[in-house]
Amino acid sequence: MLRALIAKEISERYGLNQEESAKKLGITQSAVSYYLSGSRGAVNIRDSGAAVLRENPRVKSAVREIAKAIAEDRFTTVQAIRALCETCMAIRSTDVCRMHMHLLPSIGENCNLCGVLFKTSSQT
Repeated sequence: MLRALIAKEISERYGLNQEESAKKLGITQSAVSYYLSGSRGAVNIRDSGAAVLRENPRVKSAVREIAKAIAEDRFTTVQAIRALCETCMAIRSTDVCRMHMHLLPSIGENCNLCGVLFKTSSQT
């Protein structure tokens, strides 16, 4: 999903075409096309889980920062991938748990699944 949001950001805000976006992101032009059409990556899907994550301030900020660095050629493809991975890991350590609690209140406040899966000490 992060790559989809970044592809959309660099296309809309910075005017990169699909081929340029793909090269900078280290993916194919067809993947960028899917991302921009909403067929892949949950950019336009009205899924409430995707919406919660998409509207997360940490995600929005990371997407803006990474897209800007990519568009301005301050990131190599490897640096862009690293930034994506670091952002994803940070989100998994806290925000996914909050998203699950929002979507599935029946799991309760004492759920420890994220802690077990991602080996974190805190989910809130």
